[in-house]
Amino acid sequence: MLRFARGINLIVEKMRIIVFAIVIAAIAASCQSKRKVYATPFEDAEEEVVVMTENREKEEPVQAQATAQPGNAAREAPVRVLQERVTVSHGSSTKRYHVIVGSFSNEDNAIRLRDKLNEAGYASIIMRNASYMNRVSIAGFDDEFSAREELRRVRHIYPEYRDAWLLVAR
Repeated sequence: MLRFARGINLIVEKMRIIVFAIVIAAIAASCQSKRKVYATPFEDAEEEVVVMTENREKEEPVQAQATAQPGNAAREAPVRVLQERVTVSHGSSTKRYHVIVGSFSNEDNAIRLRDKLNEAGYASIIMRNASYMNRVSIAGFDDEFSAREELRRVRHIYPEYRDAWLLVAR
């Protein structure tokens, strides 16, 4: 009988070790990073995806500036033009065309950029769209030509805003 009890104790001890190992493995598996080591083409884990149902977006090439020399004309990035319904959340504007230098889901980040631009002498505003994205406009215009000229100038003078784009407010 004593031998039988020792055999049972030995089996129970082995079962405890196995259960302990399973629990440790489960804890280790749950602590792993959710970030992928390999991303398939056209997939970026850091990029925010915004789905717009009623907005139209088009890209048009920007012509080279008149001041560029003929043999030295560098290709400029295409102008991204986005039409969307926006409401002004910080500032005031009745302009139709806006040069957008930042777009944030976090309103505090948009306010910090607007304050930085205002300190630099711009009358920037923040507009919010239906997807609650805060668009920071460095300048607003009534006509498209003036807006495109300012967009070219901002991209040229401020390399950090080389991805600035044009918003047409509806």
